[in-house]
Amino acid sequence: MASTATLIDFPTETSPNEFQYRPVPPLVPVSAAFILLSITAFMWDMLVIVPVIGCVLAFLAWRQVARSPQFYSGGIAARVIFSILVIMAVGASSLHAYSFATEVPEGFERVSFATDISEKGFVVDEGKMGLHPDVQKLTDQPVFLKGYMYPTKQTHDLETFVLCKDSGDCCFGGQPKVTDMIYVEMAKGKLVHHRTGLVAVAGTFKATPTLDPTGLNPVYKLECEFFSGAKTSY
Repeated sequence: MASTATLIDFPTETSPNEFQYRPVPPLVPVSAAFILLSITAFMWDMLVIVPVIGCVLAFLAWRQVARSPQFYSGGIAARVIFSILVIMAVGASSLHAYSFATEVPEGFERVSFATDISEKGFVVDEGKMGLHPDVQKLTDQPVFLKGYMYPTKQTHDLETFVLCKDSGDCCFGGQPKVTDMIYVEMAKGKLVHHRTGLVAVAGTFKATPTLDPTGLNPVYKLECEFFSGAKTSY
């Protein structure tokens, strides 16, 4: 007697309840790492760019998942990460903007050491070298500016020090240009310690050649009433 075979039909489509693995795009965990890195943006204004970069990466991850939801998961995570980084970017920017707006002591005018003093240089009039008119206007005026302390053997209880325009001159030795230095003389009874980072000073600006212990002999002087670490780098 001939045998009969039973045919079994196997499903060709995945059951709706069957688990389907969809990978998370690498940009999702990468952008998540920027949440931790963005903490530094609250410490230094130049690092506000960190959460901004994180926002861009999180947005790209979000868009990648949205374009191919059948292949990728992690869309919700990308949106949450993006929102957190936006908050951090706005928060850090607001903090530094507030610091900039409030860092100048009352009664003093903000002046840029680099553009308002150093870059002006000197002028020659009738064969004689003199102050640039813009720098001359600052003489005897209460100003607030920033710079770097020139290192000396003494690091504590300084009554005077030389302030340089940038860290290149003060940290790597050499002879700074005379227009890149200001001799800072603290008010009577005030002493400061040497700092390696950017510092802020406020006082009365003078254009007076000064003999100082370092032998740098700046032509500018500041009778300083206020000294602190700089809150912002600009």
